[in-house]
Amino acid sequence: MKVICGKEELMKGLQTVSPVASSKNTLPVLSNFLLETDRDKIKLSSTDLEIAVQCYIKGEIIEEGGITIPAKRFTDIVKEFSTEEEIDIKADETNQINIKAGKSRFNLMGISKTEYPVIPEFPKENNFTVKREKFASMLKKTIFAVSKDSQRYVLNGVYFIVEDNKLKMVATDGRRLAYVKIDNIQTTIKGKAIVPTKAIIDILRLLSADVKSEDIKIGITDNQIAVEIDDITLLSTLIEGTFPNYEQVIPKKTESKVKLNVKDTLTVVKQMALLTNDKLLSDRSAAVKFNFSHNLLKISTSAAGLGSGESEIEIEYKGEQVEINFNPNFIKEVLQNINEDFTIFEFTNSLNPATMSPETDKNYLCVIMPMRV
Repeated sequence: MKVICGKEELMKGLQTVSPVASSKNTLPVLSNFLLETDRDKIKLSSTDLEIAVQCYIKGEIIEEGGITIPAKRFTDIVKEFSTEEEIDIKADETNQINIKAGKSRFNLMGISKTEYPVIPEFPKENNFTVKREKFASMLKKTIFAVSKDSQRYVLNGVYFIVEDNKLKMVATDGRRLAYVKIDNIQTTIKGKAIVPTKAIIDILRLLSADVKSEDIKIGITDNQIAVEIDDITLLSTLIEGTFPNYEQVIPKKTESKVKLNVKDTLTVVKQMALLTNDKLLSDRSAAVKFNFSHNLLKISTSAAGLGSGESEIEIEYKGEQVEINFNPNFIKEVLQNINEDFTIFEFTNSLNPATMSPETDKNYLCVIMPMRV
């Protein structure tokens, strides 16, 4: 195999696939990426057996073939080449890789492409198209609520539901829940999938890269999800198991509704959280109190041995005085994902779950359990 390509194009491909290759894997070939020719393009692939990423880059193909190349070492070498120099990559039958750029020469030992795991293709059926920005926004609005407890493995990902021309995403760690949906995705398929956090992070990484297309394709099978963006495809295995009935968690009715300024509330919660971030603090002393009284919200905290703080926000509230304790990070993460000036905060009492949603966007809702102090 022999190919020639520019540094900028090659680095773009390496930055896409190399993060998936891991030197910590027990299989040496998985610390490599696969470089091969595919008609008139160069194809780069990498996998850790759970996630796989493929992309195409432009280049001149002198001789067809393929080889797996140590990802980190090769990337470090290419980074040091001049942008103006073309990079000549050649592999022989002994799996030795010759890299040439300008007056520089390198030799690396690769592994035969026959030893590399077969990466499934993007599903030709059971796929649908969504707007890239909307899809990325949905992921960001849910991923923060995913559980980090490995023993609750069905909660270690974002739950996708495709039905009735709608795409819904749900994430929960048992103490808070984030739900978002988009309508009119124009698909006849139905499917459900729990997508691992690791895959969500990689999808967001690819979505934030320099991609041209406004639309992306999503494919769902029984055990896999695939995302296609321009010439990039990501595939991930799914989490097996049954996601909890999230609809039971969302309160059907609340007694009080308050409109809060997102920026003002976020500022105050961040201030109070400064006294709750110490790792020595227990969960109870890490609470921030929301005290609702006539047209006033007082947010305060007190930590033994550290100090206390409080601030006030004027609101429209005419109900009875209610004091509710929350984990400040839960409130903060919701507010950071509301792209409007105001949020609607609904609650019943100090024990029942509260909800937060944008003032006008009815397709996004977060549920937060109070802390018992």
